[in-house]
Amino acid sequence: MRSVAAVFLASTIGATASGSIIFDLAGIDEYGTGLNEIGSFESSDPGQQIDSISLIDGVLETYNNTGTANFANEAILAVQLADADGDSVLFYFFPFPDEDASGQFGPANLTIELLEDGYYIPEDGIVTAFAASIWNDGSGDAAGAWIQGQLAINLIPAPAGLALLAGAGVTRRRRRRTDN
Repeated sequence: MRSVAAVFLASTIGATASGSIIFDLAGIDEYGTGLNEIGSFESSDPGQQIDSISLIDGVLETYNNTGTANFANEAILAVQLADADGDSVLFYFFPFPDEDASGQFGPANLTIELLEDGYYIPEDGIVTAFAASIWNDGSGDAAGAWIQGQLAINLIPAPAGLALLAGAGVTRRRRRRTDN
């Protein structure tokens, strides 16, 4: 009975103490006039370190609003995080840095490793993701839109979650040995 409780407790905590925060990109517009919020997620683990950020199956379509096309290499994705001192940091990246053209691009899959850079979930626990274009074509219209994809904020498992998972494995192993 004790092993079942330990496994249940470890799996419950592990689900909240590790994993990924996923933002759906489908239907999100990007503008050259500022950041367009994709969404916010309130984590129960403020201060948890970020392992990496991934773009999964991202497809972007850029528009030609004024006769001068918006290019895919002008698109950015950004996430509001915290540094090691707890200060707010807007981490951003260019998903299509080499696509100096307009049209539809992707699906793209990429992962940016952040473990050594020291980014964390902010103290208030709120992680917010944004999309934008670095070029304003002057039209006021969207520069492009994400057709599909996910933006994943990949977390490092919290030490307590790892300890419980390890303890559950030992307890379960002992139980199996006594049953034989």
